[in-house]
Amino acid sequence: MLTGTAPGLAGNAHLADRLTELRRLRRPVVRDFTGRVRDLVVLASSSRSGSSMLAEMLRRTPALLHLRAEFNPYLRLAGLVPPASGTGSDQLDAAHLAALPPARRRVFDEELSLDVGRPDPTVSPEQFLLDAAWRFTIQWPTLEIDLADWLDTARRVLAELRSQPDFDPARLSHAARFHARLHAALAVRGVPVRTGYYDMPPHLAGPPWRQDVRGAPGELLVEEPPFVLTVGWRYATAHDLATRPLVIKTPSNAYRLGFLRALFPNARMRVLHLTRNPAGSINGLYDGWLYHGFHAHRMDRPLNITGYGRDRPEDRWWWKFDLPQGWQDYTRAPLPDVCALQWRSCHRAILDDAAALRLPYLRVRFEDLVRTPQSRAGVLTRITDWLGVPMDGPLRAIAADGLRDPVVATAPPQPGRWRRRAELVRAAIGGPERRLAEELGYDDDESWI
Repeated sequence: MLTGTAPGLAGNAHLADRLTELRRLRRPVVRDFTGRVRDLVVLASSSRSGSSMLAEMLRRTPALLHLRAEFNPYLRLAGLVPPASGTGSDQLDAAHLAALPPARRRVFDEELSLDVGRPDPTVSPEQFLLDAAWRFTIQWPTLEIDLADWLDTARRVLAELRSQPDFDPARLSHAARFHARLHAALAVRGVPVRTGYYDMPPHLAGPPWRQDVRGAPGELLVEEPPFVLTVGWRYATAHDLATRPLVIKTPSNAYRLGFLRALFPNARMRVLHLTRNPAGSINGLYDGWLYHGFHAHRMDRPLNITGYGRDRPEDRWWWKFDLPQGWQDYTRAPLPDVCALQWRSCHRAILDDAAALRLPYLRVRFEDLVRTPQSRAGVLTRITDWLGVPMDGPLRAIAADGLRDPVVATAPPQPGRWRRRAELVRAAIGGPERRLAEELGYDDDESWI
């Protein structure tokens, strides 16, 4: 039977030493971090349904706290992904947290206290560089490079950029400039970093040879590509945790609502359920499986999913996106059927577990975030009213203008893009998908965008 067999982190002494050193230098600012969170909002969705876009919009208001990116790296550092988790899927519950040894449980308090916060262009250059060093370490966990040498190189790059009057490290486009120049400087020193694995515009990523990628960045992954960029970021204080909702966004958290409630034991937990019609989501997942990123689980032998890995045979060693229960029955299925499994499994888990756990719940639609500025403003107003935070100036601006740069996009956003392969997508939408789509309010496929 096919199983996930990504090499364990426990045997990587270089990674463990680097993370220990970075924790010492960065100094976690809040003790008992997870116990101090008072308001937890899980932005739950299936993959390729716009959760990264919505999270980026919500990051514009200082009334909310966020992770910089996904939650999955912390689970990997704590040994809570297959096969180590023992679930055979992304499913986790409170019992998995209770069974963790104290040292692995501390990963969440120590590392999350240096991640949760909000964008801030005024952070010190040294904090920015240490944050970038941590992110680089989990993106390239097997790359052995002296931390002091890495920081010296990064300081020179940042000093050059900071001499330019318009540089703002909290803006993604400016963060992309920093990373592109840093990777170029590292390349001169023989450090083999491919900028093509990062979520940045190609025109900023450097020459074609640095963008040319094949397969996953390595056999051991902590963060899944496309890799995020480090931006200027203010860590949350104990006061922040007591007064601001924390928004956590990772699609595979659809299978972990019980685990998250146990991880943040003193928090009121709410579910913000973002939906998208099955055709748009399945098409987005299909694109993602064929893209040079989204590697999530390394298998013990190549997958035989029909239509997967033709252009990049190395990818066939990897299951992409979330790993639902029952995935073993799809290792030889057509790729659209795998995508349909992922769409329906995520939403079914969200609906069932939110009800079973009696969690406060709000459902919003991806389509309304992209249809018009007015519909986008309506969604953001509903969310802020539900969360009890103001619809402030930054949110009004993002409602009017949308995001300047797409976030984790495999192709330029375009309504109804799934219709280019309509026959392929429709064939994957069977009875279970149709019934779930109707339950979610998508009963007329002619209106799907």
